[in-house]
Parts: sequence; structure tokens; C-alpha cells
Amino acid sequence: MSAEHREYWEGPGAAKDFTHPVPYRLLRERLRPGARVLDLGCGYGRVLRELADAGYRAVGTDPSAALIARGRRERPDLDLRHVPEPPLPFPASSFDAVLLVSVLAVVPDGAEQRRIAAEAERLCVPGGTVLLCDFPLQDHPRHTERYAASASPVHGVFTTPDGGVFRHHDPAHLAALFPGCTRVHAEEVEMTSMNGHPIRGLQWLLRRNGRPPSAGRRGAP
Repeated sequence: MSAEHREYWEGPGAAKDFTHPVPYRLLRERLRPGARVLDLGCGYGRVLRELADAGYRAVGTDPSAALIARGRRERPDLDLRHVPEPPLPFPASSFDAVLLVSVLAVVPDGAEQRRIAAEAERLCVPGGTVLLCDFPLQDHPRHTERYAASASPVHGVFTTPDGGVFRHHDPAHLAALFPGCTRVHAEEVEMTSMNGHPIRGLQWLLRRNGRPPSAGRRGAP
């Protein structure tokens, strides 16, 4: 993460209220009570609250110290950990599910996106679930004009007036980031962005390829 990008998430970005809807019903259909769940890029723990309250063994990590500090103030009972960059301090296959909720959208660099996606695959048990909630390329002039004005050579990268750098994606690009997973559910949802604008989001459930290990051989966070 660049110094400028990190500065945003230690400053104005840490005060934002995140809005991407999460398909908790689909998660409940796939995860047994007590399942181990990692919210990778958890921010201030918005999603982790729902997971912990539902009885999952949930851990959240984020590269922003300010967001983690906010989450600990708001919910001291949550397991929120500041991890500046991959790899995360967990063994492979430590979690039954790994969540990436509006994470790749705030990582404009393709190489960094690949590291994050590879880490999600590494930490998810074979047969487990990777949940990806993110943003496809938009066709509203608000977004297309920002794409065109961006200095980035990557289509879909744009900068907000308060200094945040974001990326919307060709779904084919997102799919290619997860070669070790099979997509089992996909939908688009109409929502409001954290800056209050209408936007389309995508929600994918991915199955980590491979045979699930037998009970008793899995790692633990």
C-alpha cells in the first residue's frame, strides 16, 4: 500500500461508515455454528459484529490502525487485529470461510490485489467459502467521468474529492484473481456507496477447491 493510500485510511477513510450489504443468509446456509471465519480487511468490524453475535468464531484483520482502533472502541469484545500487509499470522487452512467485503475496491494496484486474493485462498480450508463483495465497472456518468479523468492506466481506478483512491472491476479480472476457487453463487445488488451515491455491487460466493480435511486436522486461529 502506498504512503498516500495508507494516509487516507488512517485519516478521512477511518471515519467512513461502510455500506456494502452482506448476504448473511447465504453464509448461514454454508457455515455450521462455531465455524471459524476471517473478515480480511474488516475495517472497524461492521461485519464482524454480525458474525460474532451469530455465534461464529470470527477474527478481523485490517491494515489501518485507525480503523482497528475505532472498532475496538465501539466493540471491545471483538477479535480485531492490526495487520499492515500479507501474509497474515495464521497457518494455511485456518478458517472455514474468508470474507473480502469491499476490500479489492480500495486496492487499486493489481499486484497487491493478487497477494490479497492468494492469502484468502491460502487461509480458507479446502471446501470452504470465500465471500467476495465488491464493485463492477459502473455505467453512470458520475463514475465514467471519474474513470476518464484518472491518471491511472487501469480503467476503473478513480479518486474521490477527499483523496480516496478506489477501483471498480471487470468481473473477468476479479474471477482471474481466484484460480483456486469455483464460483457457486453470483448476484448484483443496488446499494448506496459510503459517500451516499447509488451504485451497483456484486456478491460472489466462491468454493475453495480441494478435498476438505478430516475433522481434528484443521488449524485454529
